[in-house]
Amino acid sequence: MPNQSPSPVEINDQTVISRSGSLLVAPVHDEIVMMDIDSGLYFGLDDIGSEIWKRLEAPHKFGDLVNALAAEFDAERAIIAEDVRKLLSVMAAHKVVSLS
Repeated sequence: MPNQSPSPVEINDQTVISRSGSLLVAPVHDEIVMMDIDSGLYFGLDDIGSEIWKRLEAPHKFGDLVNALAAEFDAERAIIAEDVRKLLSVMAAHKVVSLS
């Protein structure tokens, strides 16, 4: 993802995250590369970001997404929630996902 400071986005456990429909997406090894068709911008997700992206194939509530990640990975839920919240805020600022 580009290194820009997005404006803060309120994300809580009930926030629903959906993928943008205007992206071309391709897997590259353990990562995902995307291009926003409307803007022409390219984005890349590392292996953890790619795992989150895969889980968003269908819209998810933030709390459910974090709970699933916490059940699979060896980290505290609060730490996972904060890291995922930061990533989704950047993704939402660049219209890669929508939050509702």
